Order: sequence, then C-alpha cells, then structure tokens
Amino acid sequence: MVAGSVIAVVPKITCGSNNQGVFLGVFREGAPKNMNYITQFAQQVGRKPAMVMWYQDWAQPFPKAEIMNVINYGAAPHIVWEPWLWSDKEKIHLKDIISGQWDGYIRSWAKGVKEVGSPVFLRVAHEFNIDGYPWGLVNNDRDAQLYIKAFRHVVDIFRSEGASNAKFVWAPMNYSFPNEGWNNWEAAYPGNDYVDWIGFDGYNWGTTQSWSDWQVFTILFREQVRRASQLWPRKPIMVAEFASAEKGGDKAAWIREIPDYLKTSMRDIDCLIWFDLKKETDWRVNSSAKALAAFKDIMKDPIFQSSGQALGSFVKVPIKERKLTAIANKAAGDIKIDGNLGDWNTANPLVMDDCAFFKEGTNWQGPSDLSGTIYFNYDSKYFYLAAKVNDIIPLVNKKERQDIWNGDAVELVISTDPGASANRESFGRSDYQIGFGTGDGGAIKPTIWSWQRRRTPNGSEIIVKKADKGYILEAKVPWEFFPNGFVPGSGTRVGFDIALDDADKSGEREKQLIWNGDFYFYKDPSVWGWLQFK
Repeated sequence: MVAGSVIAVVPKITCGSNNQGVFLGVFREGAPKNMNYITQFAQQVGRKPAMVMWYQDWAQPFPKAEIMNVINYGAAPHIVWEPWLWSDKEKIHLKDIISGQWDGYIRSWAKGVKEVGSPVFLRVAHEFNIDGYPWGLVNNDRDAQLYIKAFRHVVDIFRSEGASNAKFVWAPMNYSFPNEGWNNWEAAYPGNDYVDWIGFDGYNWGTTQSWSDWQVFTILFREQVRRASQLWPRKPIMVAEFASAEKGGDKAAWIREIPDYLKTSMRDIDCLIWFDLKKETDWRVNSSAKALAAFKDIMKDPIFQSSGQALGSFVKVPIKERKLTAIANKAAGDIKIDGNLGDWNTANPLVMDDCAFFKEGTNWQGPSDLSGTIYFNYDSKYFYLAAKVNDIIPLVNKKERQDIWNGDAVELVISTDPGASANRESFGRSDYQIGFGTGDGGAIKPTIWSWQRRRTPNGSEIIVKKADKGYILEAKVPWEFFPNGFVPGSGTRVGFDIALDDADKSGEREKQLIWNGDFYFYKDPSVWGWLQFK
C-alpha cells in the first residue's frame, strides 16, 4: 500500500540525503531463519542493519516466523517475492497472474501480512527489464502494460484483504537488457497509488566477467536515481541490491566513497541494501581485510540509520520543492574590472558556504576548503559578476577555452528569455552557460568562455587576484553578446544558476558547489533558480 502519513523521526544529518539519513540493509544467506547471521554482520561492521532482505519464490508459504525474527531484532523485513517456482522456472507468466490463477496464493500472503501488523516490504517481480526472469518484459510480449497489470493485481488483492502494512517496492535493474525502447523501465511504472518505494539493483562486477569493467557507485545508480526523483519526487528510493567485486580496482576505496556520494550527487537515496554473499564473485564486505576495514569506517558516519521502526514509517520529503532567488543590483556607477570591489553595490550577496550546496565530488572539508560570496550588478551595457572564493589551494586551473570547468572556476547558467518555461529540461536558444576560469596565476590567464557560442564574448573582461584565503574574481559580459537583444530592467526575472568548481592536488576538478540545481544544472534548466534584477 502507499505509505502512511506518519513521518519517521530520525536524527538530523549534516549534509545527508535531505537530512533524513540513509537506512542500511543487508542480505545474508541463512537469515532471517537464523538471525545469528545478521548479528554477526552487525558485529563485523559496527552497525545494526535497519532492514533484512531475503528471497522467496511462489511455492513457499507465508514466512511468518522469519518475518517476526526480523521485527523482534528491530529491523524491517524485506522479501524479494519472485513470481516463479525455483523447481519450475517457466511455470508462471504475467498473464497467469492477471487472469487470477494465483489469486489464492497471493491472498494467503496478504492475510499473513495483515496479521503481522508491522510493515513488511515486498519487492515483487524485480529486475523486469533484463532477460533472466519469466516475468521480464522480454518474455511477456515486450509489453510494459502486462507488467503493470500484474503488479497492480497483486497490490489490489492485498488491499482487498486490508493489508495496509504491506510496502510495495518497484525495482528495475540499473540497466535494461536488451536496451530497446520497449524495455524502458520508466514505461513499466505501476503508478503512484501502487508503489511505496522505488528501488534499483546493480553491482560493480569489476573485471570478473568478459563483458564487465570497473564502475564506481555513481556510475551504477546516479542517472537512474535522478530520473526517478524527477518523475516521482515523493517516492523514497532504495538501492535494493548492491555490492562490489575485488578484481579490477580498489574495493576498499570504492566503499569509502559511498558516504560522499550520498551527501552530494545522490542525496535522493534513502536506503542501501548490501548483497553479502560469495556467489558469482566474492561480494561480501569481508572479501578482504581492507574492504571490511573500509566498510566499518563508513558505518561510523552518522548519515547511516539503523532503526527498522523509522524505516517502516518513513515518508519522503523531497530535497527541493522550491527555486531560490538571487538578486542582481543596479550598478551604482561605472564598475572598473580591477579586483577591487569598492565600486560595487554589494547588497544582496549570494552565499554558498555550507554542505547544502556541495552536490558533486568528494572530500569537501568545509567552508575553508571551498565556499563563496558572489555579487551581481548590471547596467544597460553589461552584466557584472564578482566572487570572493575561499579555497585552500587557489588558482589551480591550467585549462583553456571549453575545458576551464575542469579546474578552479565559476560557472553561470542564465536564460535571456523571461517568458521561458521553468520546467523545460533542455537548453533552448535563449539559454547560456558561461564559465569564468581563474587561470594558474602565471602563464595561464583567466578566461571567460561561452559554450553555446563557442567563444570568449567580445568586449568581456575578467581579472582574478589571489587573496589571503582564496581568490577574488571580477568580470563583466556585454548584453550585446546575447543574440536576442536581451537587456534587463528593474523587475526582470530569468532562470539562473551558478556553481563553484574546485581543483586542488590532482590539478583537475574534484568538487563542485551548486547553488540551486544538481549536477545537471549545465544542461537542464528545470533545476535552476531565479535571478531577479532590481
């Protein structure tokens, strides 16, 4: 059923997943029939899981004893409910479910869940967008509507039995195979009234297979999580199965990066379930001493939550339901681009100085590492930008022209059409991305670059000066550079966003603060805020 109205009370987490935390789950073979396996896992990693996951086919009766084992432990039960028989994997297809052939069996589970009373998570017919299961679209006339009807049929039976404590998880694989239009996972969404949680399954296979290579956590899930958050912003999202191989990379480093991703470009993830089994490869957290040490270390991060009760009553609070507004002040007089802001109207600064703006990269160490105060002025000829940027290692940018984003820089996106739709998801002819690269303080000079027009704006100016704790950047761009004749006046409002790029020891961008949008701000205007001219 759709989640209830009680919002779980969890500790406030600095920088974490909408400040609601991320719940930890685990699958371990033998549990929950024997909960010692879960106790051992908790002792190994230093944290109790909030969710225990396991698999059952449609030959097995309702597992009340196992569910109660999990609940009594203090976790939420999560059953991957596979509509096939492990002894006869071609026995059931979606049309059989829709026609009612399995209603009696489904109803027995619905009655069992209702009797339990506590939340029970059911991940029904998962990974339907690959070719390994009889319920997959590829084996059901390539018809997403059949999948939707079957999923809804199951949910409707639970509703008819009053099993409102069932939490239905809809979970595609993180890739579609075959990768065809009819196999697009979005098209198989059963609807908001039938889904409580959205999940994605995915693994870093490393080089264990002939077809696989090393993939970091963001590559596995970032695009899918972002898309689901756009389409269904009030649905909580879990990584319903994940793990990493050892071969092909550094598993310990792979694990250590996870909290930073959860606090930046993947804040929409609310739950992670580790697949702790030696199967195709050794997916376990203790596949090596280094991997286990890394997992134990990240479990100390307060972003991770262990309350099964809080997970069972969790309700998503969308990370962003508003658009921020920045102010561009009318210039008090002529502004000279000299690195001295004494001739600026410095009212209404835009300040990015906390982790709410840290949305890409890893290892942000706080405001002294990267933060900024930014001012916007304008007159009838120019748009002016000034930034006071805190940066531990400033002026690290040896890139030029279109590559200046890959170092210390300021990136600005702006619409020159006040009437443009705020919900458009791609750039139009009036949308521009302009970069302001710092240079390196030596041979590589500061640069302004327009990606849409592929050049430095004629008549623009920029100066960058190293400061005590970072740098000062001052620049101007003429309005006549924009082809549609846009010149704002008092009261004009346009779509807008801005980002601070930071390179340190690597010489390339390592982190990014973004004001209103997410890591796709440079090509998706729907995530921008507003710039108001006064």
